Amino acid sequence: MRIISKDPNKQDVEKLNELYNSANTIVHSFIGKIDELQREVADLFISEFGVNGSIDLHSLGKLARITSQYASSECSQKLGKYQLSVQKFFNAWQSLRKEVAELSTKERVRYALIPAKLCFFYFYNGELCKAVVCLLDYVELVPEDAMSMEAALRWLMFLGETELAEKKMKIWKMAKNSADVFEATRIGISYLKTTESRSTALVKLIQLRDRIKSENIRSFPKYELSSYVHWLCSTLSNVAVGTSLSECDFPDRMSQVHESSSKAEAIIRNRVHGLAAYQFDNSVNASICQFLNEGSHGTDYVHLGSTIAWHFEMRRELALVNVAAAQTRDSISAMILNLRIALKSASFFRILQMTNILAYYTGLVEEVGCEKNARLMRISCVNLLSSQPIVVRCSTPKESKAASRAHTPLPGEDSGNRRSKSDTMNILADELEELDLYTDQIFHPITRSCNCNVCLHYPLSTTFAAEYMMAYCINSDFTQISMKHFNDEFTQIRERGMNAQTMMHRDKSVRPRPNIIQNEVFGLCVIQWLKRKVDAKQLVDTEALEIFKNALKIVKYLNLRTTDLLLAVQQLGRQLEFPQDCNCSWMHPIVKKPRVKARLDNAVDLFRAVSPFGRRPKSDSEARTQPFNKERYDKVCHEIRREMTQYTHILYREWRSRLFPYVGRTSNDPWLSAYAWAESTLIGSRNAVQCRIAKCRKGVVTISGQDRFKNCVEAMPDDMTLVQIAMADNRNIYLIKLHADRDPIIMPLAHHTQADELMEKFSFMLEEDERIAKYPGEMTPEEFWKRRKVVDARMKEFVNEVQENFLGVASYLLMPSGRLGTRANELARKISKLSKGGLLPGEAKEMVYLSKKMDAKSWKKLILRFCEMRTTDEDFVSYLPKFHEVSLETLAEDETSSIDASNKKYTYLVICPHLSQFCWERLPIFEDFPYIGRQVSIHSIFSQLEAMRDQEKQIPLQIDVQNAYYVLDPENNLGETKKRMLDYINKFKWEGTVGEAPSSSEITTALSQCDAFFYFGHGSGSSVMPRSVIKQSTCNAISLLMGCGSVRTIPQAPGFDGKSALHDYAMAKCPLIVGCLWTVTDGEIDRFLMRMVDDCFEKTKSVSGIDKLRQLSEAMHEARSKAKLRYLTGAAVVMYGLPVVSKPGVEKQISATQTPDRNLKSSGLQEDNSATRTPSRNLKTSSKQVFPRTVDFPESKDTRTPSKRQVLKALPTEATTTRITRSSARTPSRSRPC
Repeated sequence: MRIISKDPNKQDVEKLNELYNSANTIVHSFIGKIDELQREVADLFISEFGVNGSIDLHSLGKLARITSQYASSECSQKLGKYQLSVQKFFNAWQSLRKEVAELSTKERVRYALIPAKLCFFYFYNGELCKAVVCLLDYVELVPEDAMSMEAALRWLMFLGETELAEKKMKIWKMAKNSADVFEATRIGISYLKTTESRSTALVKLIQLRDRIKSENIRSFPKYELSSYVHWLCSTLSNVAVGTSLSECDFPDRMSQVHESSSKAEAIIRNRVHGLAAYQFDNSVNASICQFLNEGSHGTDYVHLGSTIAWHFEMRRELALVNVAAAQTRDSISAMILNLRIALKSASFFRILQMTNILAYYTGLVEEVGCEKNARLMRISCVNLLSSQPIVVRCSTPKESKAASRAHTPLPGEDSGNRRSKSDTMNILADELEELDLYTDQIFHPITRSCNCNVCLHYPLSTTFAAEYMMAYCINSDFTQISMKHFNDEFTQIRERGMNAQTMMHRDKSVRPRPNIIQNEVFGLCVIQWLKRKVDAKQLVDTEALEIFKNALKIVKYLNLRTTDLLLAVQQLGRQLEFPQDCNCSWMHPIVKKPRVKARLDNAVDLFRAVSPFGRRPKSDSEARTQPFNKERYDKVCHEIRREMTQYTHILYREWRSRLFPYVGRTSNDPWLSAYAWAESTLIGSRNAVQCRIAKCRKGVVTISGQDRFKNCVEAMPDDMTLVQIAMADNRNIYLIKLHADRDPIIMPLAHHTQADELMEKFSFMLEEDERIAKYPGEMTPEEFWKRRKVVDARMKEFVNEVQENFLGVASYLLMPSGRLGTRANELARKISKLSKGGLLPGEAKEMVYLSKKMDAKSWKKLILRFCEMRTTDEDFVSYLPKFHEVSLETLAEDETSSIDASNKKYTYLVICPHLSQFCWERLPIFEDFPYIGRQVSIHSIFSQLEAMRDQEKQIPLQIDVQNAYYVLDPENNLGETKKRMLDYINKFKWEGTVGEAPSSSEITTALSQCDAFFYFGHGSGSSVMPRSVIKQSTCNAISLLMGCGSVRTIPQAPGFDGKSALHDYAMAKCPLIVGCLWTVTDGEIDRFLMRMVDDCFEKTKSVSGIDKLRQLSEAMHEARSKAKLRYLTGAAVVMYGLPVVSKPGVEKQISATQTPDRNLKSSGLQEDNSATRTPSRNLKTSSKQVFPRTVDFPESKDTRTPSKRQVLKALPTEATTTRITRSSARTPSRSRPC
């Protein structure tokens, strides 16, 4: 049968031709305007960054300047009119599309340019639903365009239109080259729809992904396919793991999104090179004009628009997934690059979208110094959306020349820092420039009468409207008023967007689900609003309940795409309903007073500035008036336990950092509580491990359940005790104690206001010492040490105050536990029974064991703490003095038959990032106890113990200190350290590098083949030893990182691991890490290390028997006691990991006067006449110079820490200070700036 095309009437032909010409004109005008803007932006990038300038965190100021100049440009102010014009053409096309479908093939191809150009416009401006409507129209007119058909399927799946995608696949004729796209889409739809066959669909999609990867075909279609399949795989793990999926290896979401983004990046790099995220040549053209002209085909417009949009969406998803996975560095890096390419694209919507994400994230991070970045991005959002944007002239952040916020004046110096006239003028100029930035602007409201860019975009683009509302909520700090406004607007935005979604289906009876991008934006805002309500302990009102219910419904749409948001919203809602705060007497908040930092002239001022800790009065806890529904609460607890089981394989920060600590502090089951506390920590690092292996399965980086956790604890050595000091979801501090012989012990420790006071005062003392050490001015060595000893003496008193007032009687729980004998076990059981629920069995066993370390009064006080947490029986309290006596007698009876094999017992602390810089090892309770260390996490110690059992290794680890590698002064600017340490190194047969950075292969080889790895330089060495190299290494060597703050963890926000080199070495399975918590002077830390190494490895080299060997922790304890500053220096050095001893039977070849034969790699050193030897391992070596021993500065004969009275008397005030010149005094050793 012959098909005859229907001829349209003349009026329709005229309308079509007019539309064809008008659409062609307006789209090309838009492209020209964008090209003009892109050239302006390119010039701005070159002026700000240069041709090849680096992009980093300090680039935010420059990017804000470029953004403001973009917003104030005349070209950008005219973009709104294009939205209005194209919307008219879009409506006109929808009224004529049926007539075009009945034309001849040639005419259909000609008029297909109309939807193709509209498709490009909407893709470029982020209006995805309308873009897909036009794309489907184009495919209908040009069905032979296989690549456009594949793009349509990708976008339908991305937008969550799975039903429509399934319908289209039945209609469309599949091209041979499109078979894999169709197959991947079918599998993806099957996985979403049918829960029973998910395991089969999972295997099929992974096999398809791996086959595409193995083919390694370098073509645009294959890269688009690979990006699409990896993106599909990224959603597979977002399911509740039931019986059928419990043993499945899901693809890790973060690794799959990263791979998908990488493929999209490769495509854009070859199509529009200037829009590639990792292309840093600012002279490269990012213009799209060169790819589209009058002669371009419809497929050119469709493919270019789709490629650019997919690239942006994958980059956005990568940034959000990194935030969800607590990847701080990767998150901010991705976001800054996203803003950069958005600016280069000159797309108003993309710039707003990426600025919003940056403003959102910088508002999350609580790291010191991030407040300015957060405000910078908020103001940038407001300015971008202003009807009259200003040019922001913010100064680029510079490295501060001031030592710290502390202000101890130097002798002969005013309290303010001295500055030259030029420095003062530059600072003043920067401050004047920042007036524009920090002048609060009013958020521009949407009005019909306004014809600005924003008001024209808002009603026409639903994605822009959602981003506008997000910017409004960010600027309002997520108040309930702003969320109520967003909640109301969301309904209207959805109604406007549904018109386009209905056009996709071509069925007015279909009511499509909300747009997935809008759902994500709304969910992100609701989470921040709920967090603020929960943290402020606000009651639930009707308005809040309405917003919460609507949010819960919205994030449930396509919940495989928004699982992280759904879980977080659900848990925050539970906490809002049932906060379950601890009301124990010692857990009340303290009364905070504004701190006045006065001028510090002498020791009296220092002791006044750091007032005694723990004296602030506590306020009464406010009782909640909301009624407690026990039945409802039990139901919530059941939901939480089910959720923990079903989603234990995924580690989303907002959910896990809220739900697991909540269970930890509310559960009555000590094993469930301790398991939850363990699983609430180190979310980012575990996600990074999961990303590296590209697998997500229950039990890989998580403990698979409460029973598995119990088995791990019971398998611990009897002489090992783990004590976790954790921060809860409400920021209060809890103590969790684990030992193989008893149930876990959980105790609330302190209110978060006490923790804040602790770290504020402790940080102030560290800053004072750092200022003195870094900027001694004209001080004599005697004055230098007197001032530092003042701080050291105050720190000693402060540490005592922390034990007395922060820990209180709970400080005894930090001591190691031991296994009880038969009689003591029976006594503990009786005590627990008589307490009538006040003392759990594990707590009773612990108290019996601690009776030999505590006096009767303290013992009773600690038991009453446990009872106050539950119930206190008066009769039981009266029995306590007798119980203490009986416990002592019973322990004495059991001593002869004790099963404890060793008298050395270890306490390992797992400390939350916010309290990790405090010197817990120097608490008075550990004064005579050297077996104290730290662990990065409970997971890491369990993993290490399991690996040692499998390898049949013993604890302590045996180290051959001869088999060591060192990196000395890689930046070649620590001359005194170089001389001092080279002289010491002469005693050993170590290999290493001096004065320059080692290569990646040298680092990898040293960490894997050596027993010990020494680093002497600035910080942790991450500037010369890349983090990626450390993380991907197999580290068998104990690592001693002797730089300022080398193992310090900088807290960022609840749920984040904090910034620390520790996590890199932990990922590499390093058995032991030794380093500094804060800034120390090079001479002091060098001597500390030499004492410690000699004490551990040299003095016991001829001892037989592993129990008689001196452990490194013992040597560290001894070195602390011998340090001139026992707290400022001695307490700075800590160890993370397992105990180590010198390997028995290893004799050292040491000569104090003769240089051993070996090669060293050095920079800037002269060769001597020493002979060379062949290195015993395949490590890079070169020549070295042996330096004589030198004395850097005179040390006082009396190295004891002075008392407060002595220090007050000894320290000179400014009025009595004698001025001397630098040349007339011997200079104190300088600290290493970090």
